[in-house]
Formats: sequence, structure tokens, C-alpha cells
Amino acid sequence: MPRSRLLAVAAVASLALAGCAGTEPSGGPAPEPSAPADSPSAPAATAGPGTPPPTGTAAASAAAIGFADAKEAVTRLIQARINNDKTDALKAAGPRTVEKVFSVPAPSSPDVEGCNPGADSGVSYAYDCYWRYEGGSTHYYVDPYPATGWRVVNYTQVAD
Repeated sequence: MPRSRLLAVAAVASLALAGCAGTEPSGGPAPEPSAPADSPSAPAATAGPGTPPPTGTAAASAAAIGFADAKEAVTRLIQARINNDKTDALKAAGPRTVEKVFSVPAPSSPDVEGCNPGADSGVSYAYDCYWRYEGGSTHYYVDPYPATGWRVVNYTQVAD
């Protein structure tokens, strides 16, 4: 009996570790580039007609959230930071990005000055959404994300 329990524990651990594979540095699954960098609209859905809806808690919560463009995802993240709501922030960004955003004081407003295609800003992300202020700027880097349309995958502050 002890050997069968050991095998069962090893099988469960293997399955759990397999679920962690395929992540990016932001902590979420690596986004699939499915929209050109010059298009701020959400990537097209890949499920065909007759495809059953996703099931399970994670799939249901992801399906309930959708961002029409990069700016909408950033605004959701900023508003979650203002409200000190990490759970809501995780709907727009991965865990590492959320931790970076929550490691600094919350902004006073969820306003985003603009979102430029990453190539125009010299970054490797689809969009660089920014807010400039006296003394610097804040940048939210956004990529297409199949589950929600867009996802904030990095965050940085730059001093002038």
C-alpha cells in the first residue's frame, strides 16, 4: 500500500508541474501573436462553430472578461491598482506585472495618455501605453492574449 500511495502522489505532482509549463516571465501563458502590431482591435477568436464553451472556474472567469483594445486592459489594471484590488488586476495582467504595479503608490487617475504600436516606441511588445507626468513617464506594455483579447505583460517607470 505505501508504494501505491507514493505512485499516486508522484502522478498528481507530475500533473501539477505540467500545468506550469509554457509560461512567460509575466507569469501567464505566453501570448500567441494573432493581431498585427498596427491594429488595436482584439485578436480574432479561433474557435469554430460547434465548439463547446470552455468549462471550469478559470475558463469561465477568463471568458467573462474581454478587452476590446490595449488601452482598455491598461485602464482596468490601473483602476484595480487605485482600488487596491489585486484579484481584479489579475484579469488584465499576469502575477509578476501585478506585483510590479502594486509595488509603487497608486496613481490618482486611471487615465492613459496614449497607446503606440510597440515598433513605433522601440519595444518588442504589441503596444506601449503610457502616461507622462512632470519628471517622467509610466509605461504599460501590452500584447495580444487569446483568453481576454489583450494583456499587460510588463510595466516600467522612466525618470526624465
